[in-house]
Amino acid sequence: MNLDSVREQFEQRAFDYDGLIPRLIPRYREQHDLILQLIPLETNAKIKVLDLGAGTGILSALILQAFPQANVVAFDIANNMLKTCQTNLSAFGKRLTLQQGNFAEDDFGNGYDLVVSGLAIHHLDSEGKQKLFHKLFDSLNPGGILLIRDIVTGATPRLTQQYEQLWRQYMRANGEDDAAWFQNYLKEDIPSSVEDQTKWLAEAGFADAGCHWRYLNFAIFGGLVRS
Repeated sequence: MNLDSVREQFEQRAFDYDGLIPRLIPRYREQHDLILQLIPLETNAKIKVLDLGAGTGILSALILQAFPQANVVAFDIANNMLKTCQTNLSAFGKRLTLQQGNFAEDDFGNGYDLVVSGLAIHHLDSEGKQKLFHKLFDSLNPGGILLIRDIVTGATPRLTQQYEQLWRQYMRANGEDDAAWFQNYLKEDIPSSVEDQTKWLAEAGFADAGCHWRYLNFAIFGGLVRS
């Protein structure tokens, strides 16, 4: 991960991120609903949750609302993102803990019942993702769940190209400069295929590693730690 480049970009985007992201990511809010549906825990469960690459706290807020006894660690590389997260989620008080760091290198704790990550892990190369998946497996309690929402490539170069063209059409239809955003994506991001990542999750020890949802080059996938 190019730490300085990624941090700089997200420090700059923090304060308009929530309004911008639905214009860039197809079916963004639909993904939120599915992520909550994929968490097989009782709503009154006392759970410890890690939001990896938490940004402005969108996934953290959903979980804190849906699970009133949950405690969430919001981990992000950008200080401005965490400041916005703290402001957005101030009503949850001590149930939210903020931690700044680079998840490729820094300790993000353990003893989690659930780890979620939204649009963050694609900043790592293949080797970095595999190391992170092992680290995430070790951070989860028996029965723990990992859910990742991320940018991915297609199973073949032709499919990747097709997905990218349709993605650019979506951004353009929302009034965004798709050429500029796509060049930024090529410069910053290192997506991997769903097929590779579910294989790496299984190799790290996760059971039932699989893809739960996909639309173009965006996917929700994950696995669990057997009890």
